[in-house]
Amino acid sequence: MARKLRAEGTSRSSTTNSSVICAYSRMVVPAFFAAATALFTPMPAAHAAATPAETFVQQSVSKGFGILKDGSLTKQERTNQFRAFLRSTIDFKRIAVFALGSYAQKASDKQVDEFVNAFSDYLMSMFHLDQDQSPGAPAIAVTGSTTRSADDVIVNASLGGADASSPTAGQVKIAFRVRKNSAGNDMIVDILLGGVSVAVTQRDEFSSFLQQHGGNIAQLSAELERRVAAG
Repeated sequence: MARKLRAEGTSRSSTTNSSVICAYSRMVVPAFFAAATALFTPMPAAHAAATPAETFVQQSVSKGFGILKDGSLTKQERTNQFRAFLRSTIDFKRIAVFALGSYAQKASDKQVDEFVNAFSDYLMSMFHLDQDQSPGAPAIAVTGSTTRSADDVIVNASLGGADASSPTAGQVKIAFRVRKNSAGNDMIVDILLGGVSVAVTQRDEFSSFLQQHGGNIAQLSAELERRVAAG
């Protein structure tokens, strides 16, 4: 895992603020690009007797791929539909609150809601909708799952190569943590790449930023919004 950010004084300029988030991005963005590739790629037939969580992941991948390959959509329509799909598949609020850690308990509902919105937009901006979908693009295959509890399942998969079901040196191990939301629907709450949790990585980096800036969640939200606007 990438090194932790070094602590700096809270009196630093906005340039320091940007460098903190840039360091965060260098560690997290590649993970989300890999996750995006997984979501963009059709999944080979799953093994027999797939669990509900495995089926959910498979169907989500297929749905996302269908949106991206729909030639009847304009670029803006594709963007809107894909972002709506991500919101229906990934529990951004749950991940955002987890990423805030103990700071979420001290924040007002308004601060948390504003952060969830900024965080969601920031993460969705990492998913590029122009991924290569040629026949040689990486494939993903569910290889099984581990049930942690009735409401907590890790769906394991392999990413890379034309036949992801056959182990190769170039493949990446990827896993999706699936839990149910308040409505009882399955949602992705974390993505693990090579055993590294994206959600935990985010929490560590946000904690570092907030420690350096007096726990100012609004400042973190504003910085994420700035980066989204900067593209």
